[in-house]
Amino acid sequence: MSQTSIKAFQEISEQIPEKRRIVYTALKNNPNNSFYRIAFILGWNVNKVSNRFNELENAGLIEKTGEETRGKFTRDRFSVIIDIEKIINKQNELYVFFVETKSQLESDYHRCQTKEGKELLKKRIQYLKGKISNLKMHSV
Repeated sequence: MSQTSIKAFQEISEQIPEKRRIVYTALKNNPNNSFYRIAFILGWNVNKVSNRFNELENAGLIEKTGEETRGKFTRDRFSVIIDIEKIINKQNELYVFFVETKSQLESDYHRCQTKEGKELLKKRIQYLKGKISNLKMHSV
């Protein structure tokens, strides 16, 4: 790992909340693994780890690197993104996608004519605002 990558990893590790950082570090030390395997390594509940994987993926810090099949189930494998330029590009792509999706939902909200529809759209808009906020918090 280059000095730039080591410095980037340290900076990222310092910025993220503790549980997310623990999962991030475990995945860095055990690349190309599923959240099931990382949960086993950490001795944590699978749901606790899968939620952190989602947050890290939505922050552009990890990426899907393959799949594994266990019985009849296929699980995604992930690794930490170590190339700083790749992280920046991934975060930019995610930001554009989240903002465009939020904008479309806001447009749909204004055209919607039912109370139930508006409530559903409002929840999705809030969800995307959270994703955008999370992404900004972790931007490199």
